Amino acid sequence: MAIRVLIVAAVLIGVPAIGTFAYVRYELRPRPARLDPAAIGLPVEAVTIPSRSGSELAGWYLPGSGRGAVLLLHGVKSNRLVQVERMRFLRDAGYSSLAIDFQAHGQSPGDRITFGGRESLDARSALAWLRAKNPQDCIAVLGISMGGAAILIGDPIQADAVVLESTFPDLAGGLTRRLADSTGPPGRALAPLLLLAMRLAGVDPWELRPIDGIRRLHVPIFVMSGTDDRKVAAEESRALFAAANSPKQYWEVAGAWHVDLAAVRGGAYRERLLDFLDSTLRKDAFASGNAG
Repeated sequence: MAIRVLIVAAVLIGVPAIGTFAYVRYELRPRPARLDPAAIGLPVEAVTIPSRSGSELAGWYLPGSGRGAVLLLHGVKSNRLVQVERMRFLRDAGYSSLAIDFQAHGQSPGDRITFGGRESLDARSALAWLRAKNPQDCIAVLGISMGGAAILIGDPIQADAVVLESTFPDLAGGLTRRLADSTGPPGRALAPLLLLAMRLAGVDPWELRPIDGIRRLHVPIFVMSGTDDRKVAAEESRALFAAANSPKQYWEVAGAWHVDLAAVRGGAYRERLLDFLDSTLRKDAFASGNAG
């Protein structure tokens, strides 16, 4: 009888554990994509940047007219293609821009996605390349979701201004909340197993805490979020903003979900972003505010 109970218990525990680990490994797999610069309608320079993560980062560089430069970092399972419209209006406003594929994304090699861990090394390597390319310019870094996390994880990034869109403050806490919100008590019970599976797969969610990194930054910061974001709830974005040092701005975009802020509020998005860049990259006095 005791042996039968042990067997049943092993099955009840082992099957979910194996399934969860397999799911995590699947979710962390690389997301390659073939990207054709000729198809985007911009005269970009295709570049390759060696990264401290061990990857060779594929990127597009678009020169401006000396107003400053912006490094553009995409979100998880995405690539630099999502930055094309930003590159376009930044160029029109006089800013140079560099959009990269993180390791294990797009055309940059890598064996797994790490939700900001290795990607934080990519961000700093790309920023160093952009500084060398534009030594006289002030430089901002804009990160979407995981791209924002990559800015904040690790040593303080040596940028002159930072823009964070839909960025999680704490990966372990955020995943636990999402599971609980979507499935209730079963999700809350499953969360520790999911987090442990991520650690065993080489991504420690308890160490990925952008909210700790934002406290160490002392440059102008612009935090944006969507009111309808179910991946990074508005209260999580507010917590990230609250932890930031001044000068800082916050914009909560009504009706926006995760990573679609520019699509939902195109004209207003461009205006607010350019106003922020104009005031910070010129090193003029920065007027902090909390716009709704």
